[in-house]
Amino acid sequence: SAAPVAAMSWGRRRTLLTALLVHLAVRLATLGAVVAAAAVHHGAPGGLGARVGAALGKSDGVWYLGIAHHGYGPPPPIGPDGVYTHLTSLAFFPLYPLLVRAVAVLGVPYLGAALVVTAVAGAAAAVLIAEWARPLAGDAGAVLLVAVWAVLPSSVVLDMAYSEALFVAAAAGCLLALQRERWLTAAAAVILAGLTRPTAGPLLLALWVAVALHHRHRWRIEADRSARTADHPPRPVLPRAVVAALLAPVGLVISLAHVAAVTGRVDGWFWLERTVWRSGFDGGWSALQHYGELFTGGRTAHRLPEVVSAVAVAAAVALVVVAWRRRLPAAPMTYAVAAAALAVGERGYFYVKPRLLFVCFPLLVPLSRWLVTVPWRWLAAGAVPVVVASLAYNAYLLVGWPKAL
Repeated sequence: SAAPVAAMSWGRRRTLLTALLVHLAVRLATLGAVVAAAAVHHGAPGGLGARVGAALGKSDGVWYLGIAHHGYGPPPPIGPDGVYTHLTSLAFFPLYPLLVRAVAVLGVPYLGAALVVTAVAGAAAAVLIAEWARPLAGDAGAVLLVAVWAVLPSSVVLDMAYSEALFVAAAAGCLLALQRERWLTAAAAVILAGLTRPTAGPLLLALWVAVALHHRHRWRIEADRSARTADHPPRPVLPRAVVAALLAPVGLVISLAHVAAVTGRVDGWFWLERTVWRSGFDGGWSALQHYGELFTGGRTAHRLPEVVSAVAVAAAVALVVVAWRRRLPAAPMTYAVAAAALAVGERGYFYVKPRLLFVCFPLLVPLSRWLVTVPWRWLAAGAVPVVVASLAYNAYLLVGWPKAL
């Protein structure tokens, strides 16, 4: 019996190593594409190294690096309309810049420290996603899921001073722990996610759903046992799962409470999103307006990232339907659907939706299951244009597209 166990152990290690190597290969290829694009495109001042560095630290990266280097600082003054006069870093959660600062203390430049944190977190995310996906899609399906995730539009954030890699690592760790009913580990992952990004809300909801279903199942077992033995009424089952449910919101509460304390408003973070960043949740109304522009030939139809965003939103909705019909387990389904709803329903910044949807990796399970059935020669033939398009588009987002991504 030892031989099959050893074989299974090797098979598992091989799957995780393959997923990691696929992730690293795509990341190196993406960096190469960014360097090549920066060498051709001379929009930013300075030499090639300066242009690549500016690309890898653009948009949200500027804010994260500023927090890591200087802290959050005082809030801006309030104008006559009762709103801050300019943008503020308070909208960004603290864990990623804190880790960047911790690495920078070792003497690494801040941008380099950010890229180190991103690289380590991205590698961990790839391995954790593969480990979580193995029971759902098989070994080959898990590797293919990581491969698809690694080439998605806006996956270049896994090479940048962005927090998505850290958040996805926490989310995958949480879903893996829930899959194995390691409740306190799952709670710790949600706490880390809550200190990283507001998308921790859907992850917290997934943990609560898992705990509720677990206790309902245990209660039924206890009730059946009591009915058979004519014993005492079923006992409530409360230990680690309930403790985990109570502890899990701590990270999100800390992040929101910090903004509430600085702004002097209980709804401080949501107020900043609405009034300063001109964002927030509108149920998808602004997304529908962009679709209208796309079909009528308006501004959206003439900007490639907005066209890609429209395709990404449509694909996400389709994947939600397929995942629902294929009965994806309750916890990852809850997380993915809630995160996708927040991404699609985000007001403004339509062109960033692929990045917001990037964290919804559980929706790729049905696709990876299907890809396993495709002959390998067809997969290889189809992978070449997909990878080339991914490299070109992600490099364009960093070097050619002047806005956030």
